[in-house]
Amino acid sequence: MARAIWKGALVLGKSTLSVQLFSAVQDQVIHFRLLHEKDRVPVEQRIIRKSDGQEVPKEDRRKAYPLGRDEAVILQPDELAELEPESSREIELCRFVRRGLLGDQWFDRPYYLAPDKDNGDYFALADAIDHAGVVGIARWVMRKKRYLGALTSSDGYLIMTALRRAEQVISVSRIEVPATRRPDQRELKMAEQLMSSIEGDFEPQLWKNEYRGRVHELLDAKARGKTLKLVAPKRKPAGGDLADLLQRSLTGTKERKVA
Repeated sequence: MARAIWKGALVLGKSTLSVQLFSAVQDQVIHFRLLHEKDRVPVEQRIIRKSDGQEVPKEDRRKAYPLGRDEAVILQPDELAELEPESSREIELCRFVRRGLLGDQWFDRPYYLAPDKDNGDYFALADAIDHAGVVGIARWVMRKKRYLGALTSSDGYLIMTALRRAEQVISVSRIEVPATRRPDQRELKMAEQLMSSIEGDFEPQLWKNEYRGRVHELLDAKARGKTLKLVAPKRKPAGGDLADLLQRSLTGTKERKVA
C-alpha cells in the first residue's frame, strides 16, 4: 500500500479540498554498496581538503559560488536558510489554461493528488477539469522547496505534475537544425503507412528495462554460486531511407503474423 508523502489543502478561490500527495513513479535504480576489494569491508565517502587530504567536519564546510577561476562568493548556512520559502500546507490554484498549451518539455515528475476525506467536491473538480479540457496551474511548498505544477484529471482522479521553470525549458528556435525541404505527398503517404504498420494499443509492460533485468539475472546467478554467460545484445542495423524502413517494417510485420 502506497503512503502519502505530503498532506495539505487544494485552494480554489474560497474553497479548500483536503488532499494527499502520492508519488506516481518509483525508483527502479539498482543500488550497490562499495566494498574494499581485498577484505570486503564497506567503504564510505568523506569530504576532504584538496591541499592536504584532511577530513573537514560538517560545521566547517561552506558553500561557494564561483565567479571566476580564483574568485567565489561564500555563503553562510543561515543565509541560505533565510531564503527558503515559508512552510505551508496549501496548494494554490493560480489559473486554468487550455490543455494544449503545455508541451511535454514542461512536465517533470507526476504525483497522484488523492482526496484526504470523503469529499464529493474533489470528484466534481476532477470531472470538471476533464470535461473542460483545461490544466490548472498551481504552486505549493514541500520539503523547503517551492513547486510549480499542472493539475489534470485521469480516470476521475486528480494528478499534479511538477513543472519545469521557464528558464529550464529550451525553445526549439535555439536548436540548430540543417535546412531541408518540405516532404512531398509520396513521402507523407509512406510515413503514414509506416505508422499504421506498427499501430496498436499502449502496452507499457512490453517494453521492459532490459539492462536492469540482465543485472538482476547476474546477481541471482552469483548469489547461487553459479556463473552466468554474458551475451552482448544484438544491435539492429540502422540506416536507409524512408522507403527502406517501410519495406523492412512491413516485411517484419508479415513474418510475425505468419509465425
